[in-house]
Amino acid sequence: MQQRVKPKPNRWPSVLILLGILAGITAVVVLIVTLAGQRSVTKVTAYRLPCEYNDSIKPFGSNVLYYDGVSIHCMSNTGAVRWSFQLGASAGFDCTDDVVAAWAGNTIYIIDQNGNSTYNDNLGDPIQFARAGKQYVAAVIGAATSPRLLVKDHLGAHMDEEADAYDGLMILDVGFYGKNGEYMWTLALDVYGTAANTILNTFEVGKMNTGEVSLSNAITYAVLYENSVLRVINTRKMLSFNYRGTENTAASVLVYGWRLIGSEVPEKGNALMLFAPTAQTDSDFDIRELRLISGDTDRRYSLPNTCLGATVWHKNVYAVSADTLYRAAPADNRFASYSLPLSKPADRFIGVLSDGHVLVACGSEVYVCTLPQAAGW
Repeated sequence: MQQRVKPKPNRWPSVLILLGILAGITAVVVLIVTLAGQRSVTKVTAYRLPCEYNDSIKPFGSNVLYYDGVSIHCMSNTGAVRWSFQLGASAGFDCTDDVVAAWAGNTIYIIDQNGNSTYNDNLGDPIQFARAGKQYVAAVIGAATSPRLLVKDHLGAHMDEEADAYDGLMILDVGFYGKNGEYMWTLALDVYGTAANTILNTFEVGKMNTGEVSLSNAITYAVLYENSVLRVINTRKMLSFNYRGTENTAASVLVYGWRLIGSEVPEKGNALMLFAPTAQTDSDFDIRELRLISGDTDRRYSLPNTCLGATVWHKNVYAVSADTLYRAAPADNRFASYSLPLSKPADRFIGVLSDGHVLVACGSEVYVCTLPQAAGW
């Protein structure tokens, strides 16, 4: 007798149903996590720094530098002292996000982000000031007029020196530009001419002077580098030069009556340059209007209240009043407002850290406050 074989049950429908349920659960979990990550920050937190306010306080990447008259101290954004370095009296310093150029008398110090000195030496003449870059440090030494400009790498190797270009001139400022900071610009003032004249020099470090341009008598106070272009900003115009110092006159922008107070230069894309009316920044920083220039965009903002200062971070505009922090995206028509959790009204805006904190002062007290962020960051 032939035995009948029972057919095996088809389990595929059950498997598909189970997989569908698991996929649904996964999608819900991903959605919850995504929404949680996209929630906007609606509160501002504040940490008091263990120092009293003075003009030496500067952002140092995500940290803060402070000189107390003897030593320079590096503090975290929560107020913890990370390191201290003794300089002596009457010192000064400049910094990037990860290196410090400090000076006292004839001696220069190059200090890394961990507080270790990678180089120090007596340069033989009084140091007027120094500037730090990605690869190099520049020091202006000697007399106020006809000074010398020395360039060292971060380990102290001699890279360049220039004196002839500044015969009869006073060096006002120095900076580095290029992808790796391999170029250098200087601003110098002709003090013996019949009229004030600012001169822009550009250099390729260790090679040659690539250009020299007369900027006339308009006071030049800022230089930015974006998209292979030097933006040279004076009290009348924002001028544009290539890396060799050749001007593109068609790219100049009229900024008369406005002063640059903040900027953000991303690795890619256009810089965001924030201006305020000169009359509102001359004394007590009574800022009520802002102007944001980025590429072809030239946008104006009216602030909800009088502010002490403003900045740009992650393409958003932030402004600080005595008790409120305001935020607006470039396309926003109004500012969002956030209360400042401080013991008393803020009276100074100091600067912004690279990780999204601002420095403010309330009398002698100094605070680091978080910047509120929009949803989706």
